[in-house]
Amino acid sequence: MPKPSGPGRLRQGERFQATFDRLGAALSSNDPSIALRNDPAGIAPERALVFVTAGSISKFSKVAREAGLEVFSEEELEPFEEYPEGFLPAQGSETLPRTLYATIPTIASFRQMLSLWRAHQRDETAPNGAAPWWEVFDLLLELRPWGPEDRLGEDARTIIEDRLAFTPDDDQISIEFEIWPTESAAKRKKWREEVELRVASRAGTILDRSSISETGFVYEALLVELPCMAVREMLANPNDINGLASIEGIQFILPQTIGQALPNGSDKAEDDNALQGTFDENAPIRVALLDGTPVAAHRALDGGVVIEDLHDLVPLSPVSQRYHATAMASLILRGDLQADGAPLTDTRLISVPVLIDQESGAETAGNRLFVDIVHTTLMQLIGTDEPVAPDIFVVNFSIGVRDGHFAGRISALARLMDWWAATEGLLFVVSAGNVGSLVLSRTTTTAVENADVTSRRMNIRGAMRNTIFNRTLLAPSEAMNVLTVGALSLDLTHHASPQQAGIFKLEDDGEFVPQVTSAVGLGLKRSIKPDLLEAGGCLEVRARPYGHDVKLCSVDRSSRTGLVTASPPGQNAIQKSRGTSPAAALVTRSLLRAAESLTGEGGPYEGRELTRFQNALLTRALAVNAARWPQDAIDLYEEERARLGKNQHLRAKEEVCRYFGHGYLNNLLMCESPEGGVTLVGLGKIRKDGAQIFRMPVPPSLSGEKLPRSMRVTLAWFSPVDTSRAQYRLAALKAATINEPNDEDDGNWGFDMKSDGLDENIIKRGSVWSKRLKNRVQTIPEFDEGANIPIRVECRDASGGGLSPDDDISYAIVVTLQVETEVQFDIHQEVEQELRVRLS
Repeated sequence: MPKPSGPGRLRQGERFQATFDRLGAALSSNDPSIALRNDPAGIAPERALVFVTAGSISKFSKVAREAGLEVFSEEELEPFEEYPEGFLPAQGSETLPRTLYATIPTIASFRQMLSLWRAHQRDETAPNGAAPWWEVFDLLLELRPWGPEDRLGEDARTIIEDRLAFTPDDDQISIEFEIWPTESAAKRKKWREEVELRVASRAGTILDRSSISETGFVYEALLVELPCMAVREMLANPNDINGLASIEGIQFILPQTIGQALPNGSDKAEDDNALQGTFDENAPIRVALLDGTPVAAHRALDGGVVIEDLHDLVPLSPVSQRYHATAMASLILRGDLQADGAPLTDTRLISVPVLIDQESGAETAGNRLFVDIVHTTLMQLIGTDEPVAPDIFVVNFSIGVRDGHFAGRISALARLMDWWAATEGLLFVVSAGNVGSLVLSRTTTTAVENADVTSRRMNIRGAMRNTIFNRTLLAPSEAMNVLTVGALSLDLTHHASPQQAGIFKLEDDGEFVPQVTSAVGLGLKRSIKPDLLEAGGCLEVRARPYGHDVKLCSVDRSSRTGLVTASPPGQNAIQKSRGTSPAAALVTRSLLRAAESLTGEGGPYEGRELTRFQNALLTRALAVNAARWPQDAIDLYEEERARLGKNQHLRAKEEVCRYFGHGYLNNLLMCESPEGGVTLVGLGKIRKDGAQIFRMPVPPSLSGEKLPRSMRVTLAWFSPVDTSRAQYRLAALKAATINEPNDEDDGNWGFDMKSDGLDENIIKRGSVWSKRLKNRVQTIPEFDEGANIPIRVECRDASGGGLSPDDDISYAIVVTLQVETEVQFDIHQEVEQELRVRLS
């Protein structure tokens, strides 16, 4: 790929020689460590050092570590439009890309770096293995200590300022300090103690500490309570060398991470449906609910829920306020109580309260670090020698972080979930989050209310595009390895009474349209997020005047629409619930039912015990494979193509993915083959640069027939991750219909089919790869008896050197072949027979 270029060795010497001269002088002194640290703004041992380069440097992390620099992050910054003289963007680009490398140096690493710089300036050839250093020096834009502007980012500053608004100086505010995640416990302890001393000097209090040190995940943080005046002083003068933002051991200063779950409707519904069946109190616990506290004795939940109060939060949640967790447990175990109501037969649910229920919703404890609560919960559930719930494979997390909109930097909570998924095979189902009201410019309430659905929807889409950065995913739903769920404005029953004046829906009956309050993607590195959509209850809105504009506000309390769930108080109450939380709970239910069908009677793994990894990956792959773009998504794609202009189909599809992901979930397709088709599932393990071939039998009756047909191929894996790399995801999988790597892939995938869905450039970005294909011509090529389609699964290192060749990457593959017209033969039976012959 074309790369940017620098101004040349001599010009770089002019720009940075003074810095290296100071370094050289200090290293020549009697005590280099003291000499270097005497300059508070200079580079020094154990003081985080920042390299900013034009573009990224191949293998920089590797050679930096070999030189003794501990590399903590590799972050792609916004590109320069007005770049320094002498630098040139890559051919065909008008901007200069930038990459920030954050490191912790030692005296030894300084000596080696100085030696390499001097050799570079003498125009010597780079020593063996040191070529990336020459590229660093050639493209270096900045070399400086990690400073207050890095620790206290603009997004964090804005949120803290909002929380300080109208608060007296002597009131208290909670702030989080994240320490550099070095593997050295001694360094982390030293830095933590420095923070504690500085906080104490400002009359602050340490509320909580967390020290997590696992292979692949390190987290050191403090939750402190400070007088508002002290925080205002930090914001006003972050560069004060004695201030809070100048503490060297701090990587980030953040507002307190507040996990929250809103009630999402607490109006009572009429109980007109008797519950079906009871739970098997001896069934294994296969799902964990991290939420508030449910009313476990409710008749819809009794016998199906086990509450494990690991954090002593249950007594803090009044029974009358336990709306959210009760609704989530109800939807997981019984679905919509009026549309479904049937209990899961082979599964119970363990509920671990991590939030405190209140009248306004459930929230994290004010004196605890939420990342630590989640980690210790998971450790006790499955991570000890005596786990509380060893059989769980799915965790429902219908919680979002307040103000935690994704803006490109992945949150610590999301990183934690990615690590648990890759390490232990846990499948997290995370709600995308709910966002607030929407302003429609230059219109009136009358015009909005009287507009037809199509016109109103186009105006809403335009308003959402203009405010997209305020409607992004809420942490931790940006996590790479989780299943992120958005909400459709859709009920599962049709008993709504007539709408009140001034209240209306944004879709016609039967349409599959995202709730206007459902947070939108994309995810990290523009990966597909949300992964899919599920019914989240029909969302009604009210138009209110807002100056010269109109504000659309959701109707949060309504008994007309929503999903019917169990509710406090007592054992019989039910309510209507709406939002991404109930949508995520329904997806969790679908995963559990799919797992049951995999090993149940007639299932592909009948009678077998699948591992946690296998259950998690198979059900994740089945869910994405069963997702379909509805007509509204297709209409949006055509609108975006027209709006963006020629040759912008990729961007148009990305815009659709922001709202729909892979599509809405067809639950039946997770447990059954489609009519006129067959679904095959498989499991495997693969290593870097490796490949495995699955051979899909070709139904003999299809040879030479003229039939419309489609195929969907889905791979799911939990990628190892590394936050010290710009390419956070390490492992990337894909599939192709070839036998050998050097064979030509014609892209037709057998049966003369071509790609008919998302482009390869979109589906390759996450840890799910899903391709849809459709017939190019209707006539199927003729083939011989026993023919098959080779599906070659390949694994590559997506990070430029971070994936070990010794790492086994577990994955699941799901393939659905369907004839989209009525035929006289049974494809499912023919493929099944071919497989029996192959196995015999």
